[in-house]
Amino acid sequence: MIDTPGGEHRQALAAPAVVVDPNGTRRPLSEVLAELTGGPAQPVTWAEITGKPATYPPTVGTTAATAATGNHTHTAQTVTATAISPGTATTVQGILAELAARITALEGAA
Repeated sequence: MIDTPGGEHRQALAAPAVVVDPNGTRRPLSEVLAELTGGPAQPVTWAEITGKPATYPPTVGTTAATAATGNHTHTAQTVTATAISPGTATTVQGILAELAARITALEGAA
């Protein structure tokens, strides 16, 4: 069922997905996908899936080398970056402090 703008419910039509090539030829999507993948889709067992987490839900890591949740944050003191010469700081906070000092020095020289 689908909802219409007027709030009515109507039966949805089950139409096969098609692909239209540049010549205007219509072909079933399943046929195009079978050509691209070397054959029709085959079922896959859970054991055949590689790279899956050992546990579900996966354990969220606590280091930069492990996974992080979508709500994590990094403070300017912990995010590293390449120092901006002649400075030597390699954290965002340190680089900002060095840049602020350079700006102050330039403004004082004017």
